[in-house]
Amino acid sequence: MEKQMDLFKEEEIEQQIIELKKDLNYDTRDYPIEFLVSLYENDSRIFAPDYQREELLWSILYKSRFIESIILDYPIPLIFLADTKEGGLEIIDGLQRISTLAEFLNNDFELEKLKKLTTLNGCSCLDLPASEIRRLKAKALRIIVLKDSTPNEVRKDLFDRLNTSSLLANPSEIRSGRESDNELMQLVKELKNNPQFIKTTNLSNSLINRKEDIELISRFFAYSNNLSSYRGHVANFIDKYFSTEGKNLTQDKKQFLRSEFLRTMDFVDTYFERGFQKEGRNQTPRVRFEALAIGINLALRENPKLSMSQEKARILLESESFKQWTTTDAANNRNKINSRINGVKEFLLTGKIDE
Repeated sequence: MEKQMDLFKEEEIEQQIIELKKDLNYDTRDYPIEFLVSLYENDSRIFAPDYQREELLWSILYKSRFIESIILDYPIPLIFLADTKEGGLEIIDGLQRISTLAEFLNNDFELEKLKKLTTLNGCSCLDLPASEIRRLKAKALRIIVLKDSTPNEVRKDLFDRLNTSSLLANPSEIRSGRESDNELMQLVKELKNNPQFIKTTNLSNSLINRKEDIELISRFFAYSNNLSSYRGHVANFIDKYFSTEGKNLTQDKKQFLRSEFLRTMDFVDTYFERGFQKEGRNQTPRVRFEALAIGINLALRENPKLSMSQEKARILLESESFKQWTTTDAANNRNKINSRINGVKEFLLTGKIDE
């Protein structure tokens, strides 16, 4: 009896593997670098979807080391593209490599800090010997192209797996790609362009490229609406909230979330001179954003006519309690998250703060 159950289990496993393999349909191509760059830069047939990281992410050092590896014939990781119904090729993994090649061939940067090809430090593409430029352009890169018959969820799953197999993508970047069809994520991507949010957070381009704006708004919604369920591990908490809430997001709930966010941004812009930014810094720490944004939102839920003054805002920000709430030490501890959010909320509603 036990042997029969084992055989049944084996058949079940084999059948599941066969079925899931059918979903991933691809072919392998070798594209010369010059051709690859032309499709990306001139033809625009190769393009990056909106959930991909921006081209500014790699520093000159990373770009230089990549070009050095190409010249020295070092193995380069596979580039993954996906054929679209319109005949284009969507970049799943490889944006930084493709854009770096395009920039180098256009002489947009000079190589620096190379430890092997030291004679190339300070050189652009045009400074290379003509024979090396020709070899560089003719070198072929191995490309995996998912056929247009590959289901969209399989493409997103591949993006997720490629980016979680290394330390290159942070949780917000991965979530942004994996949940690109999620109604709640689409709302977040809409709201990140809100002028008051942009002004009050003043995020740098590098942080925006790493989806920090999406991370902050994601935390706003997750903590505002599901704080009691938080038990630790922020990424898992937000992932679960988006997965659940995004499936059941009605238009009325979407409008409610949008209006709460906009009302909170307006409140901060009106009463907090520096928005969410820390004194002496032109950036917004996550703990500070959480304390103010979510505390204010919860207070406004209880008292929609709530108002204050810039002087009262300064009293809050300069208090010892607020400084303790917004230290980064054990910042994601459940008690600390509750303390900073509810501390701001109670101050706004009662005018009292524990010192």
